[in-house]
Order: sequence, then C-alpha cells, then structure tokens
Amino acid sequence: MKNDLTCGVVRDLLPSYVENLLGEESREAVDRHLETCPECRERKEAMAAPAEEAAEPEKEVDYLKRVKKGTVHKIVLAVVCTVLLVVGGYLLKEFVIGRTPDAEHISIELAQVDAENNLNLLADTYWGAYELRGLKSTEENGILTYTAREVRVNPFQTAQGGYRKQIPLLSIPLKGLDEVWICGRLVWQDGMVIDRDTLLLLDAKTPYCGDAPALGNIAKLLQVGSRIGRYNISLQTSERPYRWTLEFEETEETTSEISGLSRFLGYQMLALVENLDEVCFQYPSSSGFFTAEIASNSLARLTEVYNDKHATSWPVHESIKEYAESPLEYQRMVKLLEEMFLGTSGTTVTVVKP
Repeated sequence: MKNDLTCGVVRDLLPSYVENLLGEESREAVDRHLETCPECRERKEAMAAPAEEAAEPEKEVDYLKRVKKGTVHKIVLAVVCTVLLVVGGYLLKEFVIGRTPDAEHISIELAQVDAENNLNLLADTYWGAYELRGLKSTEENGILTYTAREVRVNPFQTAQGGYRKQIPLLSIPLKGLDEVWICGRLVWQDGMVIDRDTLLLLDAKTPYCGDAPALGNIAKLLQVGSRIGRYNISLQTSERPYRWTLEFEETEETTSEISGLSRFLGYQMLALVENLDEVCFQYPSSSGFFTAEIASNSLARLTEVYNDKHATSWPVHESIKEYAESPLEYQRMVKLLEEMFLGTSGTTVTVVKP
C-alpha cells in the first residue's frame, strides 16, 4: 500500500501517536511511514522514551509504599503481641502463680494453744488484695516450716460478692516441735507465741544510745506517744551512765496505769539499746527513773517466781540486755513485764492521752 503521508504530517501526528490517540486508519498510515523513514522513526522513539523511563520510578515508588505499609503493619502487630504477652504474664503471675511472700507480709490473725496442745493459727497477709494459697509444710529437727504463695484476689469476683478471701486455719500438734515458721516468719518457739511486734522491735535494736533516729524508731514501735502522750527526747551520752530521757508535756504520772506503763516501756528500751544505762520518763510534776541494773534484778526475781508458779525452767539472766538476743527471750520478758506492771497475762493496757 502506498504511503501517502509526508514527514511533516507524520511529525505533527507523532505526539498523538505516542499517546495512542490516533484512529486505526491514521495509526496504520503513521506505522507505514515509520517503517520506511528512519528520521521520523528516531523522532518517535525519542518522544516515547521519557514516558517509558517515567514509568519505572512510579513502579519503584509504588513498591516502596507497599513495603512501608507492610512494615508498619508488622511493627504494630509486634507491639500489640508484646503488650499482650507482658500483660498476660503479669496477670498469670499475680492471679494464678503468685509470689513468695516476705516474712513481714505475714499477719497472724489468731495464735492460740488449746487444751490438747495444738497450736491454732489463722495466717493471712497484711495486703488486703492478696491471700495465701498452696500452704505446704516440712519438718526437720523439731522445726516445722510452712511455705505458701501470695496470690492476688480477683477484684471482679470480690466486687460481685461471689468470692470471699480465704484465710487458712491451721491446727498444729506441738508435740515434738521446738519452732513453727510460716513463710519465713517465726510464729511459735518453745511454748511461746512470738508476736509480730517482738520481731519488729528486735530488728530495730541498736548498739548505741547516741543514735537518735534509731531510738526514735524504737519509741515509735513501742507506741509511746499513743499510749502515754506527746514527748520530746533528750540524750546524755557524754559520760557514763548513758541516759535516755522522754519529756512529756501534757501527761501527768497520776495513775497506777501510767506508772506501770512507764516501767513496762522503759524496761524494753533498756533491753533494746545495748549501751543504755538509764531511762527517765519526765512528767511535768514527777518522773520515773529506771536503770539497767534495777531492771535486770527485777526480771531475775520475776523469772524465779514465774518458774515456781508455772513449773517452767526459763533461764534467769544476769543482764536485761540478754533478753534482746532472741525472739523467744524477748517474748518471755514481755510476758513477765505484763504480769508485773500491767496486771495482765497477755493483754497490753493502752492509755489514751487526756
């Protein structure tokens, strides 16, 4: 077929040809011309090249967008999975597996020895949101040890009233036993229930009466302020005898309860501070003055009387300081002081400040 298009016409049609805008007949005519005209064919290739080259960057951009989008999705998924694993692990540990409770977390709600020589115990934690589960016991050389897990109580069950916190009641035959421990906390030893206050006070014991913060902590644990009244502390440590004075601003030593309570607390202070020689309770118009020597002699006589009365064989110590060497001896001292100064056999008298 005769090619009737001139180079000029073809060059005018090339833009539409490259953009595929020509009709079929016109496009065929341009093709026939390009087959025979190297110059027009070169122009057509030059016009088509930029469009082809521009397509490649667009493809690359689309590919990078897809890769970026996929990477973001993977990162989000990884973060969500990590959060779920951490939260799930925390919930599993808190509500199912639990943790080993510290000794100071253990609360003994009840500790009584019945007529059949069984120690009845109600053991709990001081944290209301937790309870003890999985109690297990082992005995070796007369020492009975309980272990347990501290597990968080389900708040939803508690709020709906469908669950009550479990507090295990233990009945422990004491025959052949010397000590009973629960989760690292000494509960009973050689016939004596060991109070938590005894353990806390022994932890607060200090060798030096010049350590004002340590003495303040002892007075706080003994609840001097709530039992007698507000006070200030002064220390005499320049020479022997070393003295600890508590000056009460508003309380008068006008009752036998205050007088007995002063001695009950003062003797414990003498035991808990190793180099303390004297304790003075100074009131506005009177004072109570106690020395380590007087306290030691009083406790020695009390121990002998107690042994005769109860057919026990508690050791008679020469110094009051020896009572702070073990929880058992300190607990025995507290019992002797309660009977001597408070007129009780186990209940501490609390005196409310006027």
